[in-house]
Amino acid sequence: MKPRSHRFIEKLLAFAAAFLSLAFASLATQTPTQAPATASPAATNAAPVQAEIPKSVFLIPSRPQEGKDPFFPRSMRLFASAVVNTNVQPLATPPSVELRLNGISGTADHRLAIINNQTFAVNEEGEVPTNPGRARIRCLEIKPDSVRVQVGAEQRVLHLRPGS
Repeated sequence: MKPRSHRFIEKLLAFAAAFLSLAFASLATQTPTQAPATASPAATNAAPVQAEIPKSVFLIPSRPQEGKDPFFPRSMRLFASAVVNTNVQPLATPPSVELRLNGISGTADHRLAIINNQTFAVNEEGEVPTNPGRARIRCLEIKPDSVRVQVGAEQRVLHLRPGS
């Protein structure tokens, strides 16, 4: 038996390609099927009804029987009773708080003051470490050689060199 020649295979592939292209072209030109005649025109103009999406609800269990933490299932921190300390007093600044102006830096239009190793800009508020504890201060004004701060209800002027 003699093997088929390459010419015959080429002709066969060309014929198959032509047949498939005609088949796909005829499918593309067909019109889509019409909707059934029973549908009323008013029903097609109505807005589609959207299903309501349920909301997720997360409850924190108060007992181990109600549930557990999915990330830390052995943890009992959810069930520990929260103890609220009612004896907390606001951070009061005693009059014996010692504040020291360590330096002034920045440009003339944006000065920064270093008070007890904490940097402050004008109208900035923060806590500084002091001997009796932390004290909350507010920087009110920064001059080239002094700073005016508010400590509690008291205003103080701190100088770069003590006694000036």
